[in-house]
Amino acid sequence: MEFFRLVLYFFIIFFVDSNPEKCYNFFMEQNRFICKREYTKIFLGRQEKELCLCSAGYNDFRYVKPQYFMRTQTQYTIHFVLSGRGTLNVESNSFSVGKHQIFLLNNQSKFSYYPDDRDPWEYIWFDFYGELAPVYARQFDFSSETPVAECAFAQKLRSELFSLFSRCIEKRPVSYFEFLSAFFLLLSSVSPENDETVFFYHPNYIEETERFIELHYLSKEFSVQYLADCMHISHSHLCKIFKKHKGISIISYIIELRLRHAAELLKKTGYSAREIAEMSGFGEYEYFLKTFKRRFGITTGEFRAR
Repeated sequence: MEFFRLVLYFFIIFFVDSNPEKCYNFFMEQNRFICKREYTKIFLGRQEKELCLCSAGYNDFRYVKPQYFMRTQTQYTIHFVLSGRGTLNVESNSFSVGKHQIFLLNNQSKFSYYPDDRDPWEYIWFDFYGELAPVYARQFDFSSETPVAECAFAQKLRSELFSLFSRCIEKRPVSYFEFLSAFFLLLSSVSPENDETVFFYHPNYIEETERFIELHYLSKEFSVQYLADCMHISHSHLCKIFKKHKGISIISYIIELRLRHAAELLKKTGYSAREIAEMSGFGEYEYFLKTFKRRFGITTGEFRAR
């Protein structure tokens, strides 16, 4: 893509207009995120206690005058750099920030930031506040020592943001929740590589998984893969988070439930061991006998005779 842009640039110089500076400015203008628009700010006008987006905007520092002095603010601001370079100062730390990087400013640290003179920034930003603002900042490893992160899927993010801001500039309707969706897409693009979805670690999610198991574990067709599909999570991730939370593998948990059910039936009914194996979710009778003896230390017949 860059090669074809350069070809276009030199074609314009040699065959259309011999003024290199004029052609360069034309060429750069075509590569800006929003052509002929140096500054856009959108007030979202919504009040939320946990998390509120108060405004969003676009800055092209070829035209916008930067502020060089150290300052603080009352909200959090996250920026996605579309092009150019610049400097970010947070307290006593200084960072170089370039294309497709993301930087976050909190409501506690002193900061200043400004574009490079030769290659000025062009970026999108979101202002936000609320109880979850510091939580999200920590979750995505932002701090005064590490305020800059790489964007994991820059082109996808650019496309979504371009669509959103273009519609706003054209005065077409855009909902608050579309901005919220773009904001979370931006956050997800800087999620640490080893990060695992916070939702899946929430105790309520594990409890819901346990309830689902308790409703279905007696079926011979029930499996961990079926459970994972129903809970909308991968097999490996489900096994990992379940063991981390419960201290036992999900397979062992299911087998334990089946064995306890079988033990109750042996005590309280006259069904044969084979029938009880089937009623307790064991598809293979020999496997049931072996597993039962390993768990209780005696055979099913000895267990019933006690």
